[in-house]
Amino acid sequence: MKRNQLAVGAIALVSMLAGTLLFNLLQTDPASQATAETSLELHSIPLVDLNGQQTSIGDWKGDILIVNFWAPWCAPCRREVPTLIKYHRQYVPQGVRVIGIAYDNEPQVSRFADDYQINYPLFLAGNRSATYNIAFGNHSGSLPFTAILNRNQDIVFQHNGELSDAQLHEQLVLLQ
Repeated sequence: MKRNQLAVGAIALVSMLAGTLLFNLLQTDPASQATAETSLELHSIPLVDLNGQQTSIGDWKGDILIVNFWAPWCAPCRREVPTLIKYHRQYVPQGVRVIGIAYDNEPQVSRFADDYQINYPLFLAGNRSATYNIAFGNHSGSLPFTAILNRNQDIVFQHNGELSDAQLHEQLVLLQ
């Protein structure tokens, strides 16, 4: 009996030490790992517009990008659209662009875009929503979500929830 208890204790101790060692070996600095993965992926992430044409974030290298994740059925998303329209119109000459990534189907997004007269490019998340959430740092998957990329396509700002005119203005002042 004592021998069995000793064997179980030894196995438990070895398992615990092996688990701790494995955990420590697999640990890296999560911030640097996330930054490296994000910058590597962002420029090549495919985006599909409302007409089925594909592009990527890399096509806007050199511009400041305000990337807004939204859906027509999302009330806070609807409220921030006029601000995004205004900023796209006002700041395009300075190389600032708004890009909308919609979490809905094409007919709904097109109807909404027409109703609101959206003046910035819209793309459909489709089955890439998880990829977009990971790449842009939207770990909760919430909407609306906004990420701002500097001219080198590094994420410099992330915001869950409705983004106010003042918050957006403050971020753009910091980047210019």
